[in-house]
Amino acid sequence: MSKCLWLVVALLFLGCARNYDSPPAELGYLKVSREGNTSLYEVSFSSTVKFLNIFEQNKRPISSMPRCSLEGGEVSMDHEADQYSASGLVPVTQAVRHGDTWVYRSALSFYESLNGGRSMRALKGDELRRVLQGKQFVPCVYTATAYGFKSYRSGVLQIPTADILYGLNE
Repeated sequence: MSKCLWLVVALLFLGCARNYDSPPAELGYLKVSREGNTSLYEVSFSSTVKFLNIFEQNKRPISSMPRCSLEGGEVSMDHEADQYSASGLVPVTQAVRHGDTWVYRSALSFYESLNGGRSMRALKGDELRRVLQGKQFVPCVYTATAYGFKSYRSGVLQIPTADILYGLNE
């Protein structure tokens, strides 16, 4: 009987997730550049929130990444929702303070979602050009997770498509 009680208590705690005190960060675009002949693009952006402190003071998030939709509209957190998207990692401990904001970098990878989001394929240059054709911006949001907390989601970062295409031509 006591083993069942412990199991029920454990399941109750697993279902509880605390809120965080940080407001959604306002993100500002700074620059994007292609990393050599790779399919990675380094994006620099500013944030009104220090990502290291989103959940608790100096508690590093488990995942810390921007997600971008290449299809326009709202950025979905569902990997199956967008056929074409981009994502990367943000090293939160390498932020640089710049006045009232923090500056971050992320190496974005552009890809196509396959098999209902179960696998991904990196987009080649000509494919990326085709997907971005006619779009002015690529919307991105920063997301983070930590044990015991609800997922964090920032405001929208708009990356100019022209800057991404310029990197393709270098």
